[in-house]
Amino acid sequence: MKKILLISVSAALLLLTGCSQKTPEVDMTKKEQPQVQKSEPVTTNTNTTQTVDENNDNDISYRIAQLEQKVKIIHFDFDKYNIREDQKPLVNEDASLINSDEAKDFSVKLEGNCDEWGSDEYNYALGLKRAKSVKTALTALGVNPGRLMIISYGKSNPVCEEHTKACWAKNRRVEFKFLP
Repeated sequence: MKKILLISVSAALLLLTGCSQKTPEVDMTKKEQPQVQKSEPVTTNTNTTQTVDENNDNDISYRIAQLEQKVKIIHFDFDKYNIREDQKPLVNEDASLINSDEAKDFSVKLEGNCDEWGSDEYNYALGLKRAKSVKTALTALGVNPGRLMIISYGKSNPVCEEHTKACWAKNRRVEFKFLP
């Protein structure tokens, strides 16, 4: 009787303490990191001193913001990771933008997201499949796969939190983030 009680208590403790918080999965296929070079201070027209790196960082941030305003979000059907027919023209536009001269200096992170339905584990896997399907489509359209990396946020990064079909549809998506 004591053995059964001890095993039951041990199993209960294991179940209560054994679950950990999930973290996003990241596919970092790009191996080279940009080299940061130190530079000399530069005096600007307003008699303030900034380094070339600060000017460059501001320019890069501005360029990234401009690109992220132009890129299209790819949406998916419930429980699916294949790209819908109505989303394929958006993928084509995104491929053209990523291959353009204004984006050639940046890597692109593809962020897979899901709605609130399903377990954390299932949604992380589904978000990863969605990001991979967009990466495959972009690669087929001529984007260098070395510039693309994928991540899954599962259901942990919603853009809409209402409990409606329209809101859930907004959360089933792949977003693009440009990285220096």
